[in-house]
Amino acid sequence: MTAAEPGLADRAAPGPPPPLPRTQDRWPGPRPVVWAPRAHTVEVVLSATGDRLPLRLVGAHEPGYWRADDELAVGTDYMFSIDGRAPVPDPCSTSLPHGFHGPSRVLDPDFPWTDDAWHGADLGVGALLRVDISTFTPEGTLDAAADRLADVADAGVVGVELSPVAAFDLERGPVGGVRLFAVHEAFGGPRALQRFVDRAHAHGLAVVLDAPHRWAVADRLGLHAFGPYAAGSRIGPRTGARPSPAGSDSPRLNLDGTGSRGPRDFLVADAERWLRDFHVDGLLLDVEALVDRSAVPFLGELAEDVHRLGERLGRRVALLVDGPGRSDRLTTVVHDILAAPGDDDRAQDLRRLAQEVFPPASDAPWRPPSLRRAHRATQRAASVLVRDLTRLPAANRSVPWTPDAHEADLAATVVTDDDRACLLTFAILAGTPPVLDTEHVPVPARDARTRRLVAWTRTLVALRPAASADRDQAVEVRTDGTTLLGLRGRTVVALVTGTEGATLDVTELPDDTRLVAAWDPDGTAYEGGSLRLPPRSPAVLHTGPLEP
Repeated sequence: MTAAEPGLADRAAPGPPPPLPRTQDRWPGPRPVVWAPRAHTVEVVLSATGDRLPLRLVGAHEPGYWRADDELAVGTDYMFSIDGRAPVPDPCSTSLPHGFHGPSRVLDPDFPWTDDAWHGADLGVGALLRVDISTFTPEGTLDAAADRLADVADAGVVGVELSPVAAFDLERGPVGGVRLFAVHEAFGGPRALQRFVDRAHAHGLAVVLDAPHRWAVADRLGLHAFGPYAAGSRIGPRTGARPSPAGSDSPRLNLDGTGSRGPRDFLVADAERWLRDFHVDGLLLDVEALVDRSAVPFLGELAEDVHRLGERLGRRVALLVDGPGRSDRLTTVVHDILAAPGDDDRAQDLRRLAQEVFPPASDAPWRPPSLRRAHRATQRAASVLVRDLTRLPAANRSVPWTPDAHEADLAATVVTDDDRACLLTFAILAGTPPVLDTEHVPVPARDARTRRLVAWTRTLVALRPAASADRDQAVEVRTDGTTLLGLRGRTVVALVTGTEGATLDVTELPDDTRLVAAWDPDGTAYEGGSLRLPPRSPAVLHTGPLEP
């Protein structure tokens, strides 16, 4: 077992020193600040004039940090020079209008926000819709996507999960490296993201941002000129480290080695910036990219910091924890069922499906040891962690860790609206926080077919609080041929997976049980302890009032 493998995560390495207070200036901000512990000199190079302004070491209380004497004017373009070498972008560049490798620009910190009445949303209760900015609209921009937020809200979801918007090289794509602090200019840049978030909040929608840490210290970024941002191992198969499901070959973040205090501060500052300056409600974390062996897991440190920040901001904020093999379990099982309708192992597959979409609330075995340790180490901040997500296929294809070919094969199986309705039913009522996609929730809905899917989503989301309230209760699964009956607490989900309808005997259900949702209401009937179902048409029954 190599040092990069997850089994060693429980062996606590000495780890970095405690978090530093850092300079009183906002970082990043108008006064240049940079972590360069190995540098002898650091200069700010002004792009307009070529002038070089020396930075000074902040002091022993913040080792490795350099700071300018004065602030730069808003709109100033600049770069850093380490020990007199060629200028390179600020690792914390907030704006890169001249390209991925061009100079950084000082942003105006003020924005005319209109969301004072927004106090956040409970991302562990509602459903999110994954939005890929590059494909969501023909324009592929944040402003164009914002024009569709009313349609998104009409689906009943609690918010949107944005695919990564961090700046990247157009020729190589995000796998070639991302500038974590900057918004991709082709998407509209930082102001466009602020406008998007402000409009989302006006529609009652939270915004979660996918943080692409997997690509944050790629070689082409040149961060090695400043300090040990990267660890010795890599995410990828070339050096014998743990293979990356996405096939990338980027260095790992240095979160537990010598000099790891700087990279940890770097990631914390990045998280704070999105939550504070962009009013984002949550961040999606790739737990595989953030694994470490330190005595204080980075995830725990970040959760504590975000918890404190949320208290200062006076609104709810969250960290969604995900990664390879965690949120795609539903997709994999459904693929097996739909790909072989006549399989003799149908009963076994149905039970697998029920176990995956109705998991008990427990410390699930698929969580890596570092995540389990982080959760235990940060009980006070546990409220900001949202775990055990369930993703629909397209929502899983666009995350940084997904192998494209495998996911394309899985997605190709689900081709009918009946199949989409089945997936939506299980994903939304599972109890775990669902992340939906625009293939199953087609917004904007422009015809009868797409309006039916959006209406079904809205119906299921309205039922989700009552179903989730019984998540801690045991699940009873009944299969008979191609029929599946999943019972937990007061909620029952029924489905016929074959090509012929069926009638189920459910006389044992309480007298106050009623049919609350049916994908095919004309073909579905519940009366006298008998439930008639059309093929591949999910139905939901509930006992008692729908209040949680």
